Amino acid sequence: MIREITFRLSLVALLLLATTGCSGPAVVESSATAVTVRYGSFDGIDEATQLAQKACAAHGKTARLRQSANFGLSERYAHFDCV
Repeated sequence: MIREITFRLSLVALLLLATTGCSGPAVVESSATAVTVRYGSFDGIDEATQLAQKACAAHGKTARLRQSANFGLSERYAHFDCV
């Protein structure tokens, strides 16, 4: 009985992690001076940086990582300055 419950909980956790990883990085905030990108545990900081570079390039600038933060197991945020 306990093994079955543990297995089911593990399966649910795995499915939740898989679905959050499939969304890919996304720009949460963007201005001429800064960009914030949300990315999952399966996405790397490199993918977030590429997205920030595109957002800053729209203003003729390049992205420079200021700070990154982890929230939980799968949600991460990277804050970039457009310079």
